Amino acid sequence: MGIVGAGPVGLALALRLASLGVASVILEQDPQLRKQGSKACLIQGDVLEVLDKFGCADPVAEEGVTWTVGHTYVRGEVIRSQVYERPIGYGPFVNISQYRIEQLLSEQAERHPLISLRWGHTVEAVEQGEAGVFVGVRTATGRSRVQVRYLAACDGVRSALRELVGVAWTGYTHKDRFLITDIRAELPLARERHFHYDAPFNPGRQLVMHPQPDNVWRIDWQLPPDADIAVEQRDGRLDQRIRAVIGDVPYEIDWWSTYRFHQRVVDRFRVGRVFFAGDAAHALPPYGSRGMNSGIQDADNLAWKFAAVLAGDSEERLLDSYHDERHAAAQENLRVTEATIRFMIPPSRLRRWSRRVLLALAPRVESVRGKVNSGRMAEPYVYRESPLVTDAASHPLAGAFAPDGYLLRPSGEQSPGQRDGQGQQHGSQARCRLRRLFGQEFVVLHFPVAQDPALFAKATAHLPARVWPVLAVETDGTGHGTVVDQDGAVHAAYGATGPCWFLIRPDGHIAATGPADDPARAAERLATALATASATAAARPTG
Repeated sequence: MGIVGAGPVGLALALRLASLGVASVILEQDPQLRKQGSKACLIQGDVLEVLDKFGCADPVAEEGVTWTVGHTYVRGEVIRSQVYERPIGYGPFVNISQYRIEQLLSEQAERHPLISLRWGHTVEAVEQGEAGVFVGVRTATGRSRVQVRYLAACDGVRSALRELVGVAWTGYTHKDRFLITDIRAELPLARERHFHYDAPFNPGRQLVMHPQPDNVWRIDWQLPPDADIAVEQRDGRLDQRIRAVIGDVPYEIDWWSTYRFHQRVVDRFRVGRVFFAGDAAHALPPYGSRGMNSGIQDADNLAWKFAAVLAGDSEERLLDSYHDERHAAAQENLRVTEATIRFMIPPSRLRRWSRRVLLALAPRVESVRGKVNSGRMAEPYVYRESPLVTDAASHPLAGAFAPDGYLLRPSGEQSPGQRDGQGQQHGSQARCRLRRLFGQEFVVLHFPVAQDPALFAKATAHLPARVWPVLAVETDGTGHGTVVDQDGAVHAAYGATGPCWFLIRPDGHIAATGPADDPARAAERLATALATASATAAARPTG
């Protein structure tokens, strides 16, 4: 596998492939990792689940700032404080700079025997053929060609691969400019999200503050059209701008940058043997932190499909579903961010007037506060329209990221995604998180619900998927391969009131579900669903 770009998406793709036994080469034009401040400054808890599959989630979560409350202000007054439920795993949101995530991922990639990370390699040409992709590369010592079977373009918003391959980059770049300033200071603020409309320190415009590790605060300003931050830094106005926000508090600037945001997506995520991911595929405003997060989800979606095809377990057409699923996810992100943009930066006189009225009413009228759009936070896309998801309309969880929960499993039983030391001992059983059963292969969660789980296990023994019976608390759970839902929370999360099964893909999304009251019939439906989800012929009983 070839990957262009050693940002968080390219590194996550390489490490996820390596966790599935697939070797890759990363071609990065920079000679070394460059510090670029906070840049993307937040990773979603569900996206940390992807990093957990190759052992990088815990360091990020431990070092980052976890928050659960987002405050929205109008003219300096709090009008809404939204509380996000904290899941049992990570998050819901962890603030940490993109640069630090890249450091952690690149250090692991450099050590991994299946990853060749090549700095100072600029891609100049791409030629596709039946045998694979030939990549023309320029280095400090000359030019060469690298041959790979497939190539993933993870080279960011200024992607050279888009130009070389010739894909349409649809959408627009907004004319307004924004300023990011990372300052190091001890501020008397809750370490949570603070979003301001028409604040006294940025009248008529927006400002958002996010805490980062080591007493760093990221402040994003919407700038007036005539602002020149380089000049402001020289003449002292940047200091005045910062002081207006934080007051008379000692601080130092760690990094600053200005930017214009994009609302763009490529028209095709797959072009022959070349696949686009992250900002090379879709560029989004920072509202709701969709850029890096959706890019890492691109990587996870693509990795298991590459691994299945390269191992010969799935037909090559499985790779077509990458465009179907992740292009739809990008379009959904664009719809959400476009609604936020139209509120933050109204495009017409009527919209500007209606927003002024709404902001004037919000501090006094509770019923209108929910209409103040400060950016809907990112969440995993539901693949309801995917060709890999069977009977999506039949169950609300079909296509969704599988719910999590705590389970007990026999202490000697190693789960597909389980790593040493991830379970807490409870006598002869170990406590584990459900999502850590996923990641390496297709997994079937079977909820027997007063039914003998051995009947379903026998009926599905021919299938190329790991079957985990999830037993209720009244079952002792000592049988091989069983896990126990001690408090019934997992049954409730999946709506398992009767015998049923759920087919979970390696990326943790639910591919299909169905009743299990008739094990033989359930096995047939499951075989068809597995064949659909993995682009293979349906497995049949052998005897």
